[in-house]
Amino acid sequence: MTSPPSRRETRGDSSMDKQAALPGGGPCAHPPAPLIARLATRLLAHAVLALGLSVAAASARADAYPQHTINKIVPFAPGGPTDVFARVLADKLGRQLGQSVIVLNRGGAAGNIGVAQAARETPDGYTILFSTASIAVAPSVYRKLAYDANKDLQPVALVGSCPALVLVAPDGPATIQQLVSTLKAAPGKYSYATSGYASATHLVTEFFNRQAGVDAFVVPYTGSGPAHQNMIAKRHLYTFETASSAMSLVRNGSLKAIGIAASHRSPELPDVPTIAEAGIHGVDASTWNMVFVPANTPMPIVDRLNKAINAALSDPATADKLKSLVIEVTADSTPASSAAYLKSEIDRWAGIVRTSGIKTME
Repeated sequence: MTSPPSRRETRGDSSMDKQAALPGGGPCAHPPAPLIARLATRLLAHAVLALGLSVAAASARADAYPQHTINKIVPFAPGGPTDVFARVLADKLGRQLGQSVIVLNRGGAAGNIGVAQAARETPDGYTILFSTASIAVAPSVYRKLAYDANKDLQPVALVGSCPALVLVAPDGPATIQQLVSTLKAAPGKYSYATSGYASATHLVTEFFNRQAGVDAFVVPYTGSGPAHQNMIAKRHLYTFETASSAMSLVRNGSLKAIGIAASHRSPELPDVPTIAEAGIHGVDASTWNMVFVPANTPMPIVDRLNKAINAALSDPATADKLKSLVIEVTADSTPASSAAYLKSEIDRWAGIVRTSGIKTME
């Protein structure tokens, strides 16, 4: 007589029957293809919906932006050309946006302190940065920076540029050619002044010296003011300085401009030739100003700021105010064109640093 099956055998048979009933059979069988397709479609729909809601929310924030005061960090001391330009634009920008734009000066370390602070701010459009070409110079001069301009900041608009001038005493060389002849006649005898070691003007002066084949030594000062004073006292043969910083001294006759380090002559100084006209090519020390926001600021807000900045700079009254600073206003840049320009300038200044032989700093 046959014994009845044990409970263990019965459960095993039942389990196997259920597994066999699954489509495809077996304990590791996969769900059917139609089910996978339905799940994938559902997940994709949820993702698209989430993205749409995110874009809609960003657009809504941009439409409501700004709802309160905007802080504008200027990484230099008050009173200088960059600060003056920033304040002129802040006033006009505030009128475009319908909210106050407050300038906060955060100077120090050639602008690096203020830039680093701006990069750390909340990316909501309520903190913007007004910086200069120093932000493109810094990566090649400093071995350690508390920010990465390409990753931590979003360019909003390139707003203007200003050329550098070659300055001498009123009774100094009359032309670039005479300056070069004087330096070549006595290699290593003469000095030039700069507003700081590894500043943009220091770098471009060394680049000029190499391009011209002359030998002079640098005397760096802690700012343009001391450098100007010692130039007026005739302690140095020449200096490179931004036109914005030097124009008052040129106009009152304290110093003489014999060349302009730009691709073309300035409308404010039509009689001052470019360095290229003297046969020395590639010496372009035009500085520029750009507005940034912290990275990850919603693009609708970035675009809103760009549109307002361009509108403010298109006002003829703004251009007239900036003429005295020898600033050529740019009123048609985009965030994309500004980002491309920043990258090209970082690359250009890296080449100048390599050519100049200036040592990097901590």
